[in-house]
Amino acid sequence: MTIATVTRSLFSMLVVLAMSTTAMAQTDQVVLKTSAIVGGTLVRLGDVAAIEVQDHKLRAELSEMELMPAPGTDHSTYLTINDIRSILAARGISSEQVSVTGSNRVRMEAASVQETIEHAAVTAKRIPRRTISSQVDQPQEIMTVAHVVRNVRRGEVIQASDVEMRELTVIRRDDSYPSALHNVVGKEATRTIAADRPISSQDIREPIIVRRNDVVTVYAHAGNVIVRREMLALSDAGMQELVEVQPIEPKHFGRARQVERFQAQVTGPGEAIVLGGHVKVPTSKPLMPLPQPEINR
Repeated sequence: MTIATVTRSLFSMLVVLAMSTTAMAQTDQVVLKTSAIVGGTLVRLGDVAAIEVQDHKLRAELSEMELMPAPGTDHSTYLTINDIRSILAARGISSEQVSVTGSNRVRMEAASVQETIEHAAVTAKRIPRRTISSQVDQPQEIMTVAHVVRNVRRGEVIQASDVEMRELTVIRRDDSYPSALHNVVGKEATRTIAADRPISSQDIREPIIVRRNDVVTVYAHAGNVIVRREMLALSDAGMQELVEVQPIEPKHFGRARQVERFQAQVTGPGEAIVLGGHVKVPTSKPLMPLPQPEINR
């Protein structure tokens, strides 16, 4: 046997040994499914993947990890394997600690009514007894708050026919739930809300009327003079909300290559106003003095 043959044999053995050691060192993994039926209002990692982790505490933590709102009825959505890896990394779980394998993406659908009831029963069994007893001991109140009567998808504007006032038992009364219909109707859903669920303040917002990259006419008042300039919106905003704007053709200045930017309050579709008379709005257009009343002589 030549020296070259012996060298190749030793090298092959080292490679096999290294691969075996790596496989043994990383046995914890999350195996993504190809499809999943979600019965709750939130998608958890245990719904879309098999958690093959030896540490039972970490396995339970991963199973209950919340990923996103559940899809509405007659609606499906997807999560990719890279989405799962990014979520785990953001929660402090590295790929060296737990690897993500399986399908490249998982298709999620909402469960039927019966499956949702069964899912709620299973979830209730997982709640520790001390948690239930501590909630019972606390004083509870009954509030009348707005509930949706159908599945409302993210981005939909809530109509009067979509909601009704129902009683809700809470531990303490606060502003988490709107208690009047006018505070809900006409608002835009920030996430999918399942039918018969109460509407929280985090579920709704003013409808977006200015979107990113829209051209916005910005007005500023300086005494009896109005300055007007067309700017480019850098974010989405609803009525009376602040939107950041910059010139359509920005000019860079300074060592940091900064661009002129400021915030304005949206007053209507494609319109905003600078709050405070001290804010300067540079413009290449002539100033427009306010019309003065005519004096008959």
